[in-house]
Amino acid sequence: MQFYTVQQASMGLGEVIARAVHDHEEAAIVSDLGAVVLVPQDEFESMRESLRLLNDPRALKALLAGHAQRDEKRLSDLPTVEQVFYDLQDSHS
Repeated sequence: MQFYTVQQASMGLGEVIARAVHDHEEAAIVSDLGAVVLVPQDEFESMRESLRLLNDPRALKALLAGHAQRDEKRLSDLPTVEQVFYDLQDSHS
């Protein structure tokens, strides 16, 4: 993570944004009021989705069950890609 003062960030805002987006490196902009972190939008949306899943008891239970199945090598209990997307395959045939 790169750290910038407000002055540094404002003088080179385009470069700070470009580095965050292209290099996927967070940028912390620090002031006397506190700090903010600049992250690429796709990473931010991914973090929000992860937090949403972790805060949803049903989703978290399903996620943990899937990991347990994978860890126990019981993947054959899971539906195949074809079974999950059967309706899409039939409509395009």
